[in-house]
Amino acid sequence: MMSETQGTKNRPLNIAEYYLLACLDQHGKLLTQTHTVRVGIAGAVLTDLARRGCLYVTRDLVIVKSAADVVLEEPLASVLQIMKDAPENQDAEQWINRFSRPSLMDAILESLQTRGDITVMTKRFLGLLPRTRYIPDESYGRMDMYVRMRATLLGRDTALDASTWPLVQLLYSTDVLTRLFPGLQNKMVKERLEAFHAEAAQQEPAIAEAMQAVENAIAESLTATRGQATGMRG
Repeated sequence: MMSETQGTKNRPLNIAEYYLLACLDQHGKLLTQTHTVRVGIAGAVLTDLARRGCLYVTRDLVIVKSAADVVLEEPLASVLQIMKDAPENQDAEQWINRFSRPSLMDAILESLQTRGDITVMTKRFLGLLPRTRYIPDESYGRMDMYVRMRATLLGRDTALDASTWPLVQLLYSTDVLTRLFPGLQNKMVKERLEAFHAEAAQQEPAIAEAMQAVENAIAESLTATRGQATGMRG
């Protein structure tokens, strides 16, 4: 019988794991603020659950498909169970606000560490304050992710990929994409994403609607957070 650790190492990376890997620089520092990354991870989990047929996500509501028979890894399985147990349906922004907390990000980091995709290092700053870094290893998953995203953005791979396209969109929505690929023009990236949205609306309408809802929810969540930080309301 395969152990949980073996299962984690052998399965493909999910969208949330890809997203968090993309948010780390070579020194193990996040490319943007921690809360922004947590919001992105929550959006990535919702997107992945929709992609696997566990959720139906619209602009106004997220509905759990109780008949879906899908084997999920942690923490996606726990997230879906929480959504199933909720007394009433909520919209994407409400779920993203709920799941954009340290526990979900910590679970994804633990999964990446178990897989060998990151190395966790803790050092003391000025000999007093401990500071943790998550150093990305040059794993196949990380290299494959980078190559596929670059090919998608540069137009070398025009096929609609069910994981790369949502990943690029999530990184764009959380202002990480241009930091990961600083040489790319924002106008070109926006045009590519609009083209993929149009294609997805024809081929994968449920995923396209889910991605649009998640994108809107991320924008609203981040706007609300920034408004609180400045004393302004969005």
